[in-house]
Amino acid sequence: KGQLFIETWHGGLGIKKIEGEVQKVLDTPWEAAEINNTAKLADLFISNSKHLTDIYRRAFGYKGKVWKCGYPKNDILMFDGTSAQKKVRSWYNLSSETKIVIYAPTFRDEFWNGKIDMSVYDMDFIKVCSSINKYWAGDWKLFIRWHPVMVNLMSNIRDLYNDYIIDATNYPDMQELILVSDAFVSDYSSCIFDAAIRNIPCFTFATDFEKYKGDRGVYYEMEELPFPYAKNNDELINNIINFNYENYLENWENFKIRTGLYESGHAAKDIAYIINEFVKGNTKPLEDIQNEE
Repeated sequence: KGQLFIETWHGGLGIKKIEGEVQKVLDTPWEAAEINNTAKLADLFISNSKHLTDIYRRAFGYKGKVWKCGYPKNDILMFDGTSAQKKVRSWYNLSSETKIVIYAPTFRDEFWNGKIDMSVYDMDFIKVCSSINKYWAGDWKLFIRWHPVMVNLMSNIRDLYNDYIIDATNYPDMQELILVSDAFVSDYSSCIFDAAIRNIPCFTFATDFEKYKGDRGVYYEMEELPFPYAKNNDELINNIINFNYENYLENWENFKIRTGLYESGHAAKDIAYIINEFVKGNTKPLEDIQNEE
Protein backbone atom coordinates (compact mmCIF):
# COMPACT_ATOMS: atom_id res chain seq x y z
CA LYS A 1 0.00 0.00 0.00
CA GLY A 2 1.18 3.47 -0.80
CA GLN A 3 3.34 2.26 -3.67
CA LEU A 4 3.12 3.42 -7.27
CA PHE A 5 2.56 0.49 -9.65
CA ILE A 6 3.40 1.22 -13.31
CA GLU A 7 2.95 -1.60 -15.84
CA THR A 8 5.67 -1.27 -18.51
CA TRP A 9 4.67 -4.12 -20.83
CA HIS A 10 7.36 -4.57 -23.49
CA GLY A 11 5.47 -5.83 -26.54
CA GLY A 12 4.42 -2.59 -28.21
CA LEU A 13 3.16 -3.34 -31.71
CA GLY A 14 3.64 -7.06 -31.11
CA ILE A 15 2.33 -9.73 -33.48
CA LYS A 16 1.52 -12.51 -31.01
CA LYS A 17 -1.48 -12.33 -28.70
CA ILE A 18 -0.84 -11.80 -25.00
CA GLU A 19 -2.27 -12.53 -21.58
CA GLY A 20 -6.07 -12.73 -21.47
CA GLU A 21 -6.35 -13.06 -25.24
CA VAL A 22 -4.41 -16.36 -25.18
CA GLN A 23 -6.61 -19.31 -24.24
CA LYS A 24 -3.67 -21.32 -22.88
CA VAL A 25 -2.93 -18.49 -20.47
CA LEU A 26 -6.53 -18.26 -19.30
CA ASP A 27 -6.52 -22.02 -18.72
CA THR A 28 -3.58 -21.64 -16.31
CA PRO A 29 -5.06 -20.54 -12.93
CA TRP A 30 -2.00 -18.69 -11.60
CA GLU A 31 -1.54 -16.73 -14.84
CA ALA A 32 -5.21 -15.78 -15.01
CA ALA A 33 -5.03 -14.62 -11.38
CA GLU A 34 -1.89 -12.59 -12.15
CA ILE A 35 -3.63 -10.80 -15.03
CA ASN A 36 -6.61 -9.92 -12.86
CA ASN A 37 -4.33 -8.77 -10.05
CA THR A 38 -2.34 -6.52 -12.39
CA ALA A 39 -5.52 -4.91 -13.74
CA LYS A 40 -6.77 -4.35 -10.21
CA LEU A 41 -3.61 -2.92 -8.66
CA ALA A 42 -1.93 -0.93 -11.46
CA ASP A 43 -1.96 2.86 -11.18
CA LEU A 44 -0.75 3.36 -14.73
CA PHE A 45 -0.03 1.38 -17.90
CA ILE A 46 2.64 2.67 -20.31
CA SER A 47 1.81 2.56 -24.01
CA ASN A 48 3.49 3.51 -27.28
CA SER A 49 0.52 3.11 -29.61
CA LYS A 50 -3.23 3.03 -29.98
CA HIS A 51 -2.79 -0.62 -30.93
CA LEU A 52 -1.20 -1.45 -27.57
CA THR A 53 -3.67 0.61 -25.54
CA ASP A 54 -6.53 -1.36 -27.08
CA ILE A 55 -4.76 -4.60 -26.22
CA TYR A 56 -4.37 -3.50 -22.60
CA ARG A 57 -8.12 -2.98 -22.34
CA ARG A 58 -8.90 -6.42 -23.78
CA ALA A 59 -6.02 -8.63 -22.65
CA PHE A 60 -5.85 -7.35 -19.07
CA GLY A 61 -9.43 -6.18 -18.71
CA TYR A 62 -7.81 -2.95 -17.54
CA LYS A 63 -10.06 0.05 -17.03
CA GLY A 64 -7.53 2.38 -15.41
CA LYS A 65 -5.26 5.08 -16.77
CA VAL A 66 -3.08 4.44 -19.84
CA TRP A 67 -0.34 6.90 -20.76
CA LYS A 68 0.76 6.90 -24.40
CA CYS A 69 4.14 8.46 -23.65
CA GLY A 70 6.30 6.10 -25.72
CA TYR A 71 8.52 3.25 -24.56
CA PRO A 72 11.55 4.03 -22.36
CA LYS A 73 13.49 1.18 -23.98
CA ASN A 74 13.06 2.85 -27.38
CA ASP A 75 14.32 6.29 -26.38
CA ILE A 76 17.83 5.30 -27.41
CA LEU A 77 16.59 4.36 -30.89
CA MET A 78 15.44 7.90 -31.57
CA PHE A 79 19.01 9.26 -31.68
CA ASP A 80 22.15 8.49 -33.64
CA GLY A 81 23.50 5.94 -31.14
CA THR A 82 27.15 6.45 -32.07
CA SER A 83 28.53 5.43 -28.68
CA ALA A 84 26.42 2.28 -28.54
CA GLN A 85 27.45 1.36 -32.07
CA LYS A 86 31.13 1.71 -31.18
CA LYS A 87 30.55 -0.41 -28.08
CA VAL A 88 28.94 -3.26 -30.03
CA ARG A 89 31.58 -3.20 -32.75
CA SER A 90 34.33 -3.27 -30.14
CA TRP A 91 32.60 -6.17 -28.36
CA TYR A 92 32.67 -8.27 -31.54
CA ASN A 93 35.89 -6.82 -32.94
CA LEU A 94 34.22 -5.47 -36.08
CA SER A 95 35.34 -2.53 -38.19
CA SER A 96 33.15 0.51 -38.72
CA GLU A 97 32.68 -0.54 -42.37
CA THR A 98 31.15 -3.92 -41.54
CA LYS A 99 27.41 -4.19 -42.23
CA ILE A 100 25.24 -6.21 -39.84
CA VAL A 101 21.97 -8.06 -40.38
CA ILE A 102 20.32 -9.46 -37.24
CA TYR A 103 18.10 -12.54 -37.08
CA ALA A 104 16.10 -12.44 -33.84
CA PRO A 105 13.19 -14.89 -33.71
CA THR A 106 10.94 -15.58 -30.74
CA PHE A 107 10.32 -18.85 -28.89
CA ARG A 108 7.37 -21.24 -29.33
CA ASP A 109 5.03 -21.94 -26.42
CA GLU A 110 5.76 -25.68 -26.41
CA PHE A 111 9.42 -24.88 -25.67
CA TRP A 112 8.41 -24.25 -22.06
CA ASN A 113 7.58 -27.97 -21.85
CA GLY A 114 10.92 -29.02 -23.28
CA LYS A 115 9.49 -29.85 -26.72
CA ILE A 116 12.09 -28.17 -28.90
CA ASP A 117 11.60 -28.17 -32.66
CA MET A 118 14.40 -26.22 -34.33
CA SER A 119 12.92 -26.76 -37.78
CA VAL A 120 10.82 -23.61 -37.29
CA TYR A 121 14.12 -21.71 -37.57
CA ASP A 122 15.14 -23.47 -40.75
CA MET A 123 16.93 -20.50 -42.25
CA ASP A 124 19.82 -21.17 -44.59
CA PHE A 125 22.11 -18.75 -42.77
CA ILE A 126 25.04 -19.21 -45.12
CA LYS A 127 22.90 -18.66 -48.22
CA VAL A 128 21.22 -15.60 -46.70
CA CYS A 129 24.56 -14.09 -45.75
CA SER A 130 26.01 -14.84 -49.19
CA SER A 131 22.99 -13.32 -50.93
CA ILE A 132 23.19 -10.11 -48.94
CA ASN A 133 26.90 -9.83 -49.65
CA LYS A 134 26.26 -10.45 -53.36
CA TYR A 135 23.25 -8.18 -53.94
CA TRP A 136 23.68 -5.44 -51.35
CA ALA A 137 26.63 -3.10 -51.07
CA GLY A 138 29.13 -3.68 -48.29
CA ASP A 139 30.76 -6.46 -46.29
CA TRP A 140 27.97 -8.13 -44.29
CA LYS A 141 27.86 -10.32 -41.21
CA LEU A 142 24.82 -12.08 -39.74
CA PHE A 143 24.11 -11.86 -36.01
CA ILE A 144 21.80 -14.51 -34.55
CA ARG A 145 19.96 -13.44 -31.41
CA TRP A 146 18.01 -16.31 -29.82
CA HIS A 147 15.24 -15.67 -27.28
CA PRO A 148 16.32 -16.13 -23.61
CA VAL A 149 13.98 -19.15 -23.31
CA MET A 150 16.29 -20.90 -25.78
CA VAL A 151 19.59 -20.19 -24.06
CA ASN A 152 19.84 -23.80 -22.84
CA LEU A 153 19.92 -24.90 -26.50
CA MET A 154 23.06 -22.98 -27.34
CA SER A 155 25.36 -25.97 -26.93
CA ASN A 156 23.38 -27.86 -29.57
CA ILE A 157 23.73 -25.28 -32.35
CA ARG A 158 27.31 -24.06 -32.08
CA ASP A 159 28.11 -25.45 -35.52
CA LEU A 160 25.99 -22.69 -37.07
CA TYR A 161 28.59 -20.04 -36.41
CA ASN A 162 31.66 -18.98 -38.35
CA ASP A 163 33.47 -15.77 -39.28
CA TYR A 164 30.36 -14.40 -40.97
CA ILE A 165 27.60 -15.82 -38.76
CA ILE A 166 27.90 -14.66 -35.16
CA ASP A 167 26.06 -15.66 -31.98
CA ALA A 168 24.79 -12.42 -30.40
CA THR A 169 22.46 -14.08 -27.87
CA ASN A 170 24.44 -13.14 -24.80
CA TYR A 171 25.01 -9.49 -25.65
CA PRO A 172 23.41 -7.65 -22.69
CA ASP A 173 21.34 -5.00 -24.50
CA MET A 174 19.03 -5.76 -27.43
CA GLN A 175 18.43 -2.09 -28.23
CA GLU A 176 22.17 -1.51 -28.66
CA LEU A 177 22.26 -4.38 -31.15
CA ILE A 178 19.40 -2.77 -33.04
CA LEU A 179 21.37 0.49 -33.15
CA VAL A 180 24.29 -1.21 -34.87
CA SER A 181 22.17 -3.25 -37.31
CA ASP A 182 21.73 -2.35 -40.97
CA ALA A 183 18.97 -4.89 -41.61
CA PHE A 184 16.74 -7.06 -39.44
CA VAL A 185 14.91 -10.39 -39.69
CA SER A 186 12.43 -11.91 -37.25
CA ASP A 187 9.30 -14.03 -37.17
CA TYR A 188 6.77 -12.94 -34.53
CA SER A 189 8.94 -10.95 -32.12
CA SER A 190 8.01 -7.38 -31.28
CA CYS A 191 11.68 -6.42 -31.61
CA ILE A 192 11.18 -6.06 -35.36
CA PHE A 193 9.02 -2.99 -34.74
CA ASP A 194 11.77 -1.50 -32.58
CA ALA A 195 14.23 -2.07 -35.42
CA ALA A 196 11.85 -0.49 -37.92
CA ILE A 197 11.93 2.73 -35.88
CA ARG A 198 15.45 3.11 -37.29
CA ASN A 199 14.05 2.86 -40.85
CA ILE A 200 16.36 -0.05 -41.62
CA PRO A 201 15.19 -2.85 -43.94
CA CYS A 202 13.18 -5.40 -41.93
CA PHE A 203 11.99 -8.83 -43.10
CA THR A 204 9.77 -11.51 -41.62
CA PHE A 205 10.72 -15.18 -42.00
CA ALA A 206 8.14 -17.59 -40.54
CA THR A 207 7.82 -21.19 -41.68
CA ASP A 208 5.04 -22.14 -39.24
CA PHE A 209 2.62 -19.21 -39.28
CA GLU A 210 -0.63 -21.17 -39.58
CA LYS A 211 0.34 -23.45 -36.69
CA TYR A 212 1.54 -20.52 -34.60
CA LYS A 213 -1.64 -18.61 -35.35
CA GLY A 214 -3.72 -21.60 -34.24
CA ASP A 215 -1.69 -22.30 -31.10
CA ARG A 216 -1.01 -18.79 -29.82
CA GLY A 217 -3.14 -16.37 -31.81
CA VAL A 218 -1.94 -13.25 -33.61
CA TYR A 219 -2.99 -9.65 -34.06
CA TYR A 220 -2.02 -9.47 -37.72
CA GLU A 221 -1.79 -11.65 -40.75
CA MET A 222 1.84 -11.59 -41.89
CA GLU A 223 0.87 -9.94 -45.17
CA GLU A 224 -0.62 -7.00 -43.24
CA LEU A 225 2.79 -6.05 -41.88
CA PRO A 226 5.04 -3.57 -43.70
CA PHE A 227 7.88 -6.11 -43.81
CA PRO A 228 8.47 -8.42 -46.81
CA TYR A 229 7.26 -11.84 -45.66
CA ALA A 230 8.85 -15.21 -46.49
CA LYS A 231 7.59 -18.70 -45.65
CA ASN A 232 10.77 -20.39 -46.80
CA ASN A 233 14.38 -19.69 -47.75
CA ASP A 234 13.73 -19.16 -51.46
CA GLU A 235 11.14 -16.47 -50.68
CA LEU A 236 13.49 -14.80 -48.20
CA ILE A 237 16.32 -14.68 -50.72
CA ASN A 238 13.92 -13.31 -53.33
CA ASN A 239 12.76 -10.60 -50.89
CA ILE A 240 16.36 -9.60 -50.24
CA ILE A 241 17.27 -9.49 -53.93
CA ASN A 242 14.17 -7.48 -54.89
CA PHE A 243 13.92 -5.24 -51.84
CA ASN A 244 12.55 -1.78 -52.65
CA TYR A 245 13.49 0.67 -49.91
CA GLU A 246 11.12 3.46 -51.00
CA ASN A 247 8.10 1.14 -51.02
CA TYR A 248 9.17 -0.27 -47.68
CA LEU A 249 9.33 3.17 -46.05
CA GLU A 250 5.92 4.08 -47.45
CA ASN A 251 4.40 0.86 -46.06
CA TRP A 252 6.05 1.43 -42.69
CA GLU A 253 4.77 5.02 -42.48
CA ASN A 254 1.23 3.89 -43.30
CA PHE A 255 1.49 1.15 -40.68
CA LYS A 256 2.59 3.64 -38.03
CA ILE A 257 -0.43 5.79 -38.79
CA ARG A 258 -2.75 2.80 -38.71
CA THR A 259 -1.52 1.60 -35.32
CA GLY A 260 -1.09 5.05 -33.78
CA LEU A 261 2.60 4.54 -32.98
CA TYR A 262 4.15 7.22 -30.79
CA GLU A 263 7.77 7.39 -29.63
CA SER A 264 8.99 10.62 -28.04
CA GLY A 265 12.65 9.88 -27.32
CA HIS A 266 12.18 11.09 -23.72
CA ALA A 267 9.74 8.54 -22.28
CA ALA A 268 12.17 7.41 -19.56
CA LYS A 269 12.70 10.99 -18.39
CA ASP A 270 8.95 11.66 -18.37
CA ILE A 271 8.16 8.53 -16.37
CA ALA A 272 11.04 9.15 -13.97
CA TYR A 273 9.59 12.60 -13.28
CA ILE A 274 6.22 11.07 -12.35
CA ILE A 275 7.93 8.58 -10.01
CA ASN A 276 10.15 11.19 -8.35
CA GLU A 277 7.23 13.51 -7.74
CA PHE A 278 5.20 10.65 -6.31
CA VAL A 279 8.05 9.74 -3.93
CA LYS A 280 8.09 13.36 -2.75
CA GLY A 281 4.36 13.17 -2.05
CA ASN A 282 3.24 15.11 -5.11
CA THR A 283 0.64 13.06 -7.01
CA LYS A 284 -0.56 15.89 -9.23
CA PRO A 285 1.65 15.02 -12.25
CA LEU A 286 0.21 11.51 -12.15
CA GLU A 287 -3.32 12.81 -11.88
CA ASP A 288 -2.74 15.26 -14.74
CA ILE A 289 -1.73 12.57 -17.23
CA GLN A 290 -4.15 12.52 -20.11
CA ASN A 291 -5.73 9.06 -20.27
CA GLU A 292 -5.43 7.26 -23.59
CA GLU A 293 -8.67 5.59 -24.69
